[in-house]
Amino acid sequence: MAILDFDKDNDKSISFHFHSPEMGPENQPLYYSTPEQPAVITGHVEFRSVKPTNGSDITISFEARAESKWTEHYGQSSASFHQISRFQEKTWNAPLNRTNPKTIAPGVTRYDFEVQLDPGLPPSIHGQRGWFHYRFKAHIKRDFPRRDMAVKQLAWVYSSSIRADEQPQPRLYREVFNDVMPFSCTLPSNVLYQEQYVPLTIQFEPFRDNSIFKDQKLIVMSACVKLKQYTTLMERHKLFTKKRKEKKDIFSLSIPTTEWPQTSQGFTKTITVKLPGARQLAASIESDPLIKRHCLKLIMMVRTNTIAERDAKELRIEMDVKVTSPRPEHLQDTRQHDDSTFIAPPPYQDLDSDDDVQSDSKPPPFRRSSSSSSDSRSFKDFSADIKDPSGL
Repeated sequence: MAILDFDKDNDKSISFHFHSPEMGPENQPLYYSTPEQPAVITGHVEFRSVKPTNGSDITISFEARAESKWTEHYGQSSASFHQISRFQEKTWNAPLNRTNPKTIAPGVTRYDFEVQLDPGLPPSIHGQRGWFHYRFKAHIKRDFPRRDMAVKQLAWVYSSSIRADEQPQPRLYREVFNDVMPFSCTLPSNVLYQEQYVPLTIQFEPFRDNSIFKDQKLIVMSACVKLKQYTTLMERHKLFTKKRKEKKDIFSLSIPTTEWPQTSQGFTKTITVKLPGARQLAASIESDPLIKRHCLKLIMMVRTNTIAERDAKELRIEMDVKVTSPRPEHLQDTRQHDDSTFIAPPPYQDLDSDDDVQSDSKPPPFRRSSSSSSDSRSFKDFSADIKDPSGL
Protein backbone atom coordinates (compact mmCIF):
# COMPACT_ATOMS: atom_id res chain seq x y z
CA MET A 1 0.00 0.00 0.00
CA ALA A 2 1.51 3.29 -1.08
CA ILE A 3 1.61 6.12 1.45
CA LEU A 4 2.38 8.84 -1.11
CA ASP A 5 0.10 10.01 -3.93
CA PHE A 6 2.89 10.88 -6.36
CA ASP A 7 3.36 7.30 -7.61
CA LYS A 8 1.34 7.24 -10.84
CA ASP A 9 -0.69 9.13 -13.43
CA ASN A 10 -2.32 8.17 -16.72
CA ASP A 11 1.02 7.64 -18.48
CA LYS A 12 3.35 6.18 -15.84
CA SER A 13 3.48 4.49 -12.45
CA ILE A 14 5.97 3.22 -9.87
CA SER A 15 5.14 0.55 -7.29
CA PHE A 16 6.57 -1.90 -4.74
CA HIS A 17 5.89 -5.65 -4.84
CA PHE A 18 7.02 -7.79 -1.89
CA HIS A 19 7.69 -11.51 -2.09
CA SER A 20 5.78 -12.45 1.05
CA PRO A 21 2.94 -15.00 1.14
CA GLU A 22 1.34 -13.35 4.19
CA MET A 23 -0.07 -9.96 5.02
CA GLY A 24 0.37 -8.58 8.52
CA PRO A 25 -1.30 -5.81 10.52
CA GLU A 26 -2.23 -2.66 8.60
CA ASN A 27 -2.30 -4.85 5.45
CA GLN A 28 1.50 -4.74 5.22
CA PRO A 29 3.63 -7.60 3.82
CA LEU A 30 4.65 -9.80 6.75
CA TYR A 31 8.09 -11.17 7.60
CA TYR A 32 9.33 -13.21 10.57
CA SER A 33 12.66 -12.53 12.23
CA THR A 34 14.19 -14.71 14.95
CA PRO A 35 17.52 -14.70 16.84
CA GLU A 36 18.72 -17.69 14.78
CA GLN A 37 17.43 -16.45 11.43
CA PRO A 38 16.96 -12.69 10.94
CA ALA A 39 14.35 -11.87 8.33
CA VAL A 40 15.28 -11.37 4.68
CA ILE A 41 12.91 -8.92 2.98
CA THR A 42 12.74 -9.40 -0.78
CA GLY A 43 10.72 -7.82 -3.54
CA HIS A 44 10.95 -5.65 -6.62
CA VAL A 45 10.18 -2.12 -7.73
CA GLU A 46 8.26 -1.79 -10.98
CA PHE A 47 8.18 1.28 -13.22
CA ARG A 48 5.73 1.47 -16.13
CA SER A 49 5.37 4.15 -18.79
CA VAL A 50 3.46 4.27 -22.08
CA LYS A 51 5.48 7.10 -23.61
CA PRO A 52 8.92 8.71 -23.17
CA THR A 53 9.19 10.25 -19.70
CA ASN A 54 11.55 12.80 -18.23
CA GLY A 55 13.23 11.52 -15.08
CA SER A 56 16.26 10.07 -13.31
CA ASP A 57 16.94 6.46 -12.45
CA ILE A 58 15.11 5.04 -9.42
CA THR A 59 16.70 5.54 -6.01
CA ILE A 60 15.49 2.86 -3.60
CA SER A 61 16.09 3.27 0.12
CA PHE A 62 15.38 1.16 3.19
CA GLU A 63 15.27 2.25 6.82
CA ALA A 64 14.56 0.45 10.08
CA ARG A 65 13.80 3.39 12.33
CA ALA A 66 12.25 4.42 15.62
CA GLU A 67 10.37 7.68 15.67
CA SER A 68 8.56 9.88 18.18
CA LYS A 69 6.43 12.89 17.32
CA TRP A 70 4.06 14.86 19.51
CA THR A 71 2.73 18.33 20.29
CA GLU A 72 2.27 19.99 23.67
CA HIS A 73 0.04 22.98 24.28
CA TYR A 74 0.84 25.83 26.66
CA GLY A 75 -2.15 28.13 26.87
CA GLN A 76 -2.60 29.63 23.40
CA SER A 77 0.81 28.50 22.18
CA SER A 78 2.11 25.04 21.33
CA ALA A 79 5.42 23.28 20.74
CA SER A 80 6.14 20.28 18.52
CA PHE A 81 8.76 17.60 19.19
CA HIS A 82 10.12 15.08 16.73
CA GLN A 83 13.04 12.64 16.69
CA ILE A 84 14.09 9.78 14.40
CA SER A 85 16.73 7.16 15.16
CA ARG A 86 17.81 4.89 12.30
CA PHE A 87 18.93 1.38 13.25
CA GLN A 88 19.66 0.02 9.74
CA GLU A 89 19.84 1.65 6.31
CA LYS A 90 20.46 0.58 2.73
CA THR A 91 20.25 2.29 -0.68
CA TRP A 92 20.11 0.98 -4.25
CA ASN A 93 20.25 2.68 -7.64
CA ALA A 94 17.90 1.06 -10.17
CA PRO A 95 18.84 2.01 -13.77
CA LEU A 96 16.03 2.53 -16.29
CA ASN A 97 16.02 2.05 -20.07
CA ARG A 98 16.58 5.38 -21.80
CA THR A 99 16.32 7.12 -25.14
CA ASN A 100 18.74 9.81 -23.88
CA PRO A 101 20.32 10.77 -20.53
CA LYS A 102 17.21 12.67 -19.38
CA THR A 103 14.43 10.59 -20.96
CA ILE A 104 13.12 7.19 -19.82
CA ALA A 105 12.04 4.87 -22.63
CA PRO A 106 8.46 3.51 -22.71
CA GLY A 107 7.92 0.04 -21.26
CA VAL A 108 8.20 -1.86 -17.99
CA THR A 109 11.32 -2.02 -15.80
CA ARG A 110 11.66 -4.22 -12.71
CA TYR A 111 14.45 -4.03 -10.17
CA ASP A 112 14.83 -6.76 -7.54
CA PHE A 113 15.98 -5.86 -4.03
CA GLU A 114 16.88 -7.81 -0.90
CA VAL A 115 17.56 -6.75 2.69
CA GLN A 116 18.76 -9.03 5.46
CA LEU A 117 17.80 -7.47 8.76
CA ASP A 118 20.40 -7.02 11.45
CA PRO A 119 19.98 -9.38 14.43
CA GLY A 120 18.09 -8.03 17.43
CA LEU A 121 16.03 -5.34 15.71
CA PRO A 122 12.70 -4.57 17.44
CA PRO A 123 9.33 -5.70 16.04
CA SER A 124 7.18 -3.33 14.03
CA ILE A 125 5.22 -0.91 16.22
CA HIS A 126 2.40 1.27 14.97
CA GLY A 127 1.12 4.13 17.09
CA GLN A 128 -0.05 7.71 16.96
CA ARG A 129 2.97 9.39 18.56
CA GLY A 130 5.63 6.68 18.61
CA TRP A 131 6.44 3.84 16.25
CA PHE A 132 9.08 1.52 14.84
CA HIS A 133 8.86 1.08 11.07
CA TYR A 134 10.58 -0.92 8.35
CA ARG A 135 10.20 1.57 5.51
CA PHE A 136 11.01 1.37 1.80
CA LYS A 137 10.98 4.32 -0.60
CA ALA A 138 11.43 4.54 -4.38
CA HIS A 139 12.09 7.99 -5.86
CA ILE A 140 12.48 9.34 -9.41
CA LYS A 141 13.69 12.93 -9.70
CA ARG A 142 12.33 15.03 -12.57
CA ASP A 143 13.24 18.41 -14.01
CA PHE A 144 11.20 21.45 -12.96
CA PRO A 145 8.29 22.11 -13.43
CA ARG A 146 7.53 18.39 -13.52
CA ARG A 147 6.68 16.73 -10.23
CA ASP A 148 8.96 14.02 -8.81
CA MET A 149 7.56 10.50 -8.54
CA ALA A 150 7.85 8.66 -5.24
CA VAL A 151 6.25 5.76 -3.42
CA LYS A 152 6.71 4.57 0.17
CA GLN A 153 5.81 1.17 1.56
CA LEU A 154 6.03 -0.32 5.05
CA ALA A 155 6.76 -3.98 5.77
CA TRP A 156 5.57 -5.52 9.04
CA VAL A 157 8.20 -7.55 10.88
CA TYR A 158 7.44 -10.00 13.68
CA SER A 159 10.84 -9.88 15.38
CA SER A 160 10.86 -12.37 18.24
CA SER A 161 13.48 -12.32 21.00
CA ILE A 162 12.67 -15.94 21.93
CA ARG A 163 15.10 -18.59 20.69
CA ALA A 164 13.83 -21.90 19.29
CA ASP A 165 15.71 -23.98 21.89
CA GLU A 166 14.94 -21.64 24.78
CA GLN A 167 13.24 -23.29 27.74
CA PRO A 168 10.85 -20.85 29.44
CA GLN A 169 11.75 -20.16 33.06
CA PRO A 170 8.63 -19.79 35.23
CA ARG A 171 8.55 -16.47 37.03
CA LEU A 172 7.22 -16.37 40.60
CA TYR A 173 5.91 -13.12 42.08
CA ARG A 174 5.31 -13.24 45.85
CA GLU A 175 3.58 -10.85 48.22
CA VAL A 176 2.25 -10.91 51.79
CA PHE A 177 -1.23 -9.47 52.11
CA ASN A 178 -1.55 -7.09 55.07
CA ASP A 179 1.30 -8.96 56.84
CA VAL A 180 -0.98 -11.93 57.53
CA MET A 181 -1.48 -13.97 54.34
CA PRO A 182 1.24 -14.95 51.83
CA PHE A 183 0.11 -15.23 48.23
CA SER A 184 1.82 -15.54 44.85
CA CYS A 185 1.28 -15.55 41.11
CA THR A 186 3.36 -17.61 38.67
CA LEU A 187 3.80 -16.84 34.96
CA PRO A 188 5.36 -19.25 32.45
CA SER A 189 8.02 -16.59 31.79
CA ASN A 190 8.56 -12.87 32.15
CA VAL A 191 8.92 -12.74 28.33
CA LEU A 192 5.52 -13.05 26.66
CA TYR A 193 4.54 -12.81 23.01
CA GLN A 194 1.57 -11.26 21.24
CA GLU A 195 -1.48 -13.57 20.94
CA GLN A 196 -0.03 -15.92 23.58
CA TYR A 197 -2.26 -17.94 25.88
CA VAL A 198 -0.80 -17.07 29.29
CA PRO A 199 -1.65 -19.18 32.36
CA LEU A 200 -1.55 -17.26 35.64
CA THR A 201 -1.29 -19.64 38.60
CA ILE A 202 -2.47 -17.89 41.76
CA GLN A 203 -1.77 -19.43 45.16
CA PHE A 204 -3.18 -18.28 48.49
CA GLU A 205 -1.75 -19.71 51.69
CA PRO A 206 -3.81 -19.88 54.91
CA PHE A 207 -3.72 -16.91 57.25
CA ARG A 208 -0.64 -17.03 59.45
CA ASP A 209 -0.91 -18.61 62.88
CA ASN A 210 -0.29 -15.29 64.65
CA SER A 211 -3.06 -13.53 62.73
CA ILE A 212 -6.44 -12.72 64.25
CA PHE A 213 -7.93 -14.06 61.00
CA LYS A 214 -6.48 -17.56 61.45
CA ASP A 215 -8.93 -20.29 60.33
CA GLN A 216 -11.24 -17.73 58.68
CA LYS A 217 -12.40 -18.16 55.10
CA LEU A 218 -10.96 -15.92 52.41
CA ILE A 219 -13.71 -14.54 50.15
CA VAL A 220 -12.91 -12.94 46.79
CA MET A 221 -15.44 -10.18 46.10
CA SER A 222 -14.11 -9.15 42.68
CA ALA A 223 -11.01 -9.72 40.59
CA CYS A 224 -9.52 -8.62 37.31
CA VAL A 225 -6.38 -9.09 35.25
CA LYS A 226 -5.03 -5.90 33.70
CA LEU A 227 -2.21 -5.28 31.23
CA LYS A 228 -0.73 -1.80 31.45
CA GLN A 229 1.53 -0.18 28.86
CA TYR A 230 3.96 2.61 29.79
CA THR A 231 5.34 4.76 26.97
CA THR A 232 8.14 7.32 27.03
CA LEU A 233 8.64 9.62 24.03
CA MET A 234 11.90 11.54 23.75
CA GLU A 235 13.55 14.30 21.76
CA ARG A 236 17.24 14.83 22.54
CA HIS A 237 19.01 18.18 22.42
CA LYS A 238 22.59 19.09 23.20
CA LEU A 239 21.75 20.52 26.62
CA PHE A 240 18.60 18.60 27.59
CA THR A 241 16.20 15.81 26.66
CA LYS A 242 12.48 16.51 26.34
CA LYS A 243 10.32 13.59 27.49
CA ARG A 244 6.64 12.78 27.46
CA LYS A 245 5.32 9.90 29.57
CA GLU A 246 2.05 8.12 28.88
CA LYS A 247 0.26 5.05 30.18
CA LYS A 248 -2.56 3.01 28.77
CA ASP A 249 -4.73 0.05 29.72
CA ILE A 250 -4.30 -2.56 26.98
CA PHE A 251 -7.04 -4.65 28.55
CA SER A 252 -8.84 -5.19 31.85
CA LEU A 253 -10.55 -8.58 32.19
CA SER A 254 -12.95 -9.39 35.00
CA ILE A 255 -12.87 -12.87 36.53
CA PRO A 256 -16.27 -14.21 37.67
CA THR A 257 -16.44 -14.39 41.47
CA THR A 258 -18.22 -17.74 41.24
CA GLU A 259 -14.94 -19.29 40.11
CA TRP A 260 -13.14 -18.52 43.38
CA PRO A 261 -13.32 -21.06 46.23
CA GLN A 262 -14.12 -19.92 49.76
CA THR A 263 -11.88 -21.75 52.20
CA SER A 264 -9.64 -21.22 55.22
CA GLN A 265 -7.07 -23.76 54.00
CA GLY A 266 -5.64 -21.75 51.13
CA PHE A 267 -6.03 -22.70 47.48
CA THR A 268 -4.41 -22.62 44.06
CA LYS A 269 -6.19 -21.45 40.91
CA THR A 270 -5.00 -21.09 37.31
CA ILE A 271 -6.48 -18.51 34.95
CA THR A 272 -5.56 -18.50 31.25
CA VAL A 273 -5.61 -15.16 29.46
CA LYS A 274 -5.06 -14.61 25.75
CA LEU A 275 -2.92 -11.56 24.96
CA PRO A 276 -4.06 -9.30 22.10
CA GLY A 277 -2.33 -9.22 18.74
CA ALA A 278 0.18 -6.71 17.41
CA ARG A 279 -2.38 -4.09 16.37
CA GLN A 280 -3.61 -3.66 19.94
CA LEU A 281 -0.55 -4.72 21.96
CA ALA A 282 2.72 -3.06 20.95
CA ALA A 283 5.93 -4.93 21.64
CA SER A 284 8.30 -3.74 24.35
CA ILE A 285 11.08 -1.52 23.05
CA GLU A 286 14.06 0.36 24.51
CA SER A 287 15.31 2.96 22.03
CA ASP A 288 16.44 6.57 22.11
CA PRO A 289 13.20 8.22 20.97
CA LEU A 290 10.74 5.53 22.09
CA ILE A 291 10.41 3.27 25.14
CA LYS A 292 7.51 0.90 25.77
CA ARG A 293 7.27 -1.25 28.89
CA HIS A 294 4.49 -3.47 30.20
CA CYS A 295 3.12 -4.60 33.53
CA LEU A 296 0.61 -7.41 34.07
CA LYS A 297 -1.51 -6.81 37.17
CA LEU A 298 -3.80 -8.99 39.24
CA ILE A 299 -6.16 -6.78 41.27
CA MET A 300 -8.68 -8.23 43.73
CA MET A 301 -11.06 -7.12 46.46
CA VAL A 302 -11.09 -9.64 49.32
CA ARG A 303 -12.52 -10.10 52.81
CA THR A 304 -13.02 -12.86 55.35
CA ASN A 305 -16.28 -14.40 56.48
CA THR A 306 -16.28 -12.11 59.57
CA ILE A 307 -15.73 -8.87 57.66
CA ALA A 308 -18.54 -6.92 56.01
CA GLU A 309 -18.53 -6.47 52.24
CA ARG A 310 -18.10 -2.71 52.55
CA ASP A 311 -14.81 -3.27 54.40
CA ALA A 312 -13.24 -5.52 51.78
CA LYS A 313 -9.66 -4.59 50.96
CA GLU A 314 -7.63 -4.43 47.76
CA LEU A 315 -5.01 -7.07 47.04
CA ARG A 316 -2.72 -6.84 44.03
CA ILE A 317 0.37 -8.26 42.38
CA GLU A 318 2.22 -6.25 39.72
CA MET A 319 4.38 -8.27 37.34
CA ASP A 320 6.79 -6.51 34.98
CA VAL A 321 6.90 -8.40 31.69
CA LYS A 322 8.54 -7.99 28.30
CA VAL A 323 6.30 -8.34 25.24
CA THR A 324 7.85 -9.62 22.03
CA SER A 325 6.59 -10.91 18.68
CA PRO A 326 5.52 -14.53 18.18
CA ARG A 327 7.67 -17.00 16.30
CA PRO A 328 5.93 -18.70 13.32
CA GLU A 329 5.38 -21.88 15.35
CA HIS A 330 3.78 -19.84 18.13
CA LEU A 331 1.05 -18.62 15.80
CA GLN A 332 0.42 -22.17 14.65
CA ASP A 333 0.06 -23.30 18.28
CA THR A 334 -2.31 -20.39 18.94
CA ARG A 335 -4.63 -21.42 16.11
CA GLN A 336 -4.82 -24.96 17.53
CA HIS A 337 -5.63 -23.84 21.08
CA ASP A 338 -8.99 -24.68 22.62
CA ASP A 339 -10.68 -21.28 22.82
CA SER A 340 -13.14 -22.46 25.48
CA THR A 341 -10.51 -22.59 28.25
CA PHE A 342 -9.31 -18.99 28.42
CA ILE A 343 -10.52 -15.49 29.21
CA ALA A 344 -10.87 -13.65 25.91
CA PRO A 345 -9.32 -10.23 25.36
CA PRO A 346 -11.69 -7.26 25.01
CA PRO A 347 -12.86 -6.02 21.60
CA TYR A 348 -10.17 -4.55 19.37
CA GLN A 349 -8.94 -1.11 20.40
CA ASP A 350 -6.94 0.79 17.79
CA LEU A 351 -3.41 1.68 18.86
CA ASP A 352 -3.98 5.12 17.37
CA SER A 353 -6.18 5.99 20.33
CA ASP A 354 -4.55 8.23 22.89
CA ASP A 355 -2.72 6.72 25.82
CA ASP A 356 -4.49 7.60 29.03
CA VAL A 357 -3.04 9.31 32.06
CA GLN A 358 -5.42 7.84 34.60
CA SER A 359 -4.32 5.82 37.60
CA ASP A 360 -5.27 2.18 37.98
CA SER A 361 -8.90 1.58 38.72
CA LYS A 362 -10.05 -1.10 41.08
CA PRO A 363 -11.93 -4.19 39.90
CA PRO A 364 -15.65 -3.81 39.18
CA PRO A 365 -17.44 -2.76 42.38
CA PHE A 366 -18.88 -5.55 44.42
CA ARG A 367 -22.46 -5.57 45.68
CA ARG A 368 -22.84 -3.94 49.06
CA SER A 369 -24.75 -5.71 51.80
CA SER A 370 -28.15 -4.23 52.63
CA SER A 371 -27.42 -4.56 56.34
CA SER A 372 -24.32 -4.12 58.46
CA SER A 373 -23.28 -5.12 61.93
CA SER A 374 -21.78 -2.59 64.30
CA ASP A 375 -19.35 -5.18 65.65
CA SER A 376 -18.12 -6.38 62.24
CA ARG A 377 -14.36 -6.32 62.08
CA SER A 378 -12.46 -4.78 59.19
CA PHE A 379 -8.96 -5.24 57.79
CA LYS A 380 -8.39 -1.53 58.32
CA ASP A 381 -9.15 -1.90 62.03
CA PHE A 382 -6.00 -4.00 62.42
CA SER A 383 -3.09 -2.30 60.69
CA ALA A 384 -0.67 -5.12 61.50
CA ASP A 385 -3.26 -7.87 62.02
CA ILE A 386 -0.97 -9.92 64.28
CA LYS A 387 -1.13 -11.08 67.86
CA ASP A 388 2.59 -10.93 68.53
CA PRO A 389 5.00 -9.08 66.22
CA SER A 390 7.78 -11.47 67.19
CA GLY A 391 5.82 -14.26 65.57
CA LEU A 392 6.37 -12.89 62.04
